[in-house]
Order: sequence, then C-alpha cells, then structure tokens
Amino acid sequence: MRGKTGAVILVSLLAAVLISGCQGSKAAGAEGKKMYYAAMESGDYYEGWATGLKGQAGKFGFAFKAGYAEKSVEMQAGQVKKAFADGYSVFLCGLVQADIAPEIKAAAGQTPIIFINNAPKENQLEKGRYIYVASDEFMAGQYQAEYILEKLGHKDEINIVLLKGPKDASGTRGRTEGLKQTLKASGKKINYVFEDYADWKEELAEEMVQLFLETGKPVDCIAANNDDMALGGIAAFEKAGIAKSQTLFLGVDASEKGCEAIADGKMDFTVYQAVAKQMEAAVEAAKRLQEGSTIEGMEGASEDGKYIFIPFEKVDAENVAQYQ
Repeated sequence: MRGKTGAVILVSLLAAVLISGCQGSKAAGAEGKKMYYAAMESGDYYEGWATGLKGQAGKFGFAFKAGYAEKSVEMQAGQVKKAFADGYSVFLCGLVQADIAPEIKAAAGQTPIIFINNAPKENQLEKGRYIYVASDEFMAGQYQAEYILEKLGHKDEINIVLLKGPKDASGTRGRTEGLKQTLKASGKKINYVFEDYADWKEELAEEMVQLFLETGKPVDCIAANNDDMALGGIAAFEKAGIAKSQTLFLGVDASEKGCEAIADGKMDFTVYQAVAKQMEAAVEAAKRLQEGSTIEGMEGASEDGKYIFIPFEKVDAENVAQYQ
C-alpha cells in the first residue's frame, strides 16, 4: 500500500538495519529459513521496504531476498514461482494488482504469504496461511474528512478537488471511501468539483490542478490520497499565482516533504503511517506462519486472523515537529 509514507522515512531505517540484516542472512543459510519479498516495482520506496524487512528478518535468523516485478503480473508470478522452487519457506508480497492473489498463491505452492503494500480481496485471505498487514486505509480518509469538517463546517457547501492514487490500488479505494463516506454522513452538501487518478505522482497532480484552475471554479479543499499529490496541487496554485490561504491542502503519509510543507504553512494536514511498525508486524507474522502458527495475540490482529492493522496518526501544524 503506497501511499503509505515517503521513501525518506524508509531510508531512515537503513543504517539501523543494514548490519543486522546482512548478519541475519549469513546466519540463516545454515538453518534453511528463507524469506522472499515480492515487491511490485523497484525504486526508493519499495527498495526501502526491502531493506527494512531484511533487517527484521535477520533478527529471526531468516535469509532474505527481494524481487522487483516492475508492475508486471507475469514477472511477479514468475519470481515467486522460482523462489518457491529455490526453497523459500515464507513470502512477503506487494501485489502488482490486487486481483492477482490467486495466481501468486498458486506460484507459491501453498507456502504462507503475508501481503503488504496492496490488499487482496478478503476472500483470498486465510487464517494461518494468507494474511494482510497494513494500516486501515479507510481511517486515513476518515481523518481527512474530519479535518475538513472541523475547518470548513461553517460553510453551507464545501467544494473539493479529490486527487486519487492508482485505480487498482487498495490504498486509493480505502482512503477515498473513508473521505467520501465520512463527509456524506455529516449531512453537508459536498461538491467534488474535480476528481481523478493522479497515480501518487506529484507532477501529474500538478498538471491536473493547473487545468482545473483554468476553469475558474471555486475550491475550498485539495484532498489527496498521498502527500506527493497534495504537493502537486500546491505547486499548481503557486505557478498560477493564486493565493492558497483560502484553500485547505490535505495529504496522507507524513512524508518528509509533506511534513516540511506543513511546518512551512503550505500544507494543512496529513496522516502518518507507521511503516516501521508494519515491517515489524509483517516479519513477525511471517515467522509465525512459517512455523505453522497464527497471528493470534499480536497487536492489531483481527479476530478472524486475516489482518494486522497498525493505527494511523493525525498530523497538522500543532504536532508536525514530532514527525520530522
């Protein structure tokens, strides 16, 4: 689930985990405990995940390897199939597409899988074998909506530009639903004056908002599924020479750039996703499932044994210093 924090938060983990991760890989070879991370693509974000996961895996004596599918379904399934043939005993997987879980499960030969980064459908999860570790994406959108209502609740109508992540991403769906359902429940008249998929990308969001601003339609809030898209909206306002003081800018992730924008008074609100805790939970869950156990008793574990949810945290000007 991207969207989930910026790459810099992940990079901050590197120094702490690099040595332990390497030592863990060497030690694990003798024990035959092997963990494979099937990432949806390369780049700072998912390579940062791989480094953090490797460090956690090393603590439990696992050898660790990551593969990057470059958003190719065929490549990801092939990588998992090969890793299974090479004796990997548990998988961590960020699905290239949420609906390909059956193919990945088949490629893994019934080996336990902890899904991360992108959620499969609930019917693809199974206690003790296939689980999902993340933060509850709905809550991120709900927190955004609550902030909007707190700041703009005095208005009869609220005009919102909604910038969404990739169409098939679970983070996009959850965050969008959380925002819309919470705003709808308020009874306020909500006008989505522009809404589109900007795919987590700052540049694309900037282009979209630039085109919207040319329409001259009123807007009270730019609500984005992640910080980068919110920053793209801010850049569009600045380039157009339009004052930002009457418009709220909201993101998700509490990325370094997002927090800096809040501290500088450019962005108003974001939601922190505790990636390090997600990594810890994912690897502990992998260890348990590899040993034939379940996630029962783990912090954030659902009663049905299919999910581990790490809480989101609200971030604004009052507390942003804690996240920088």
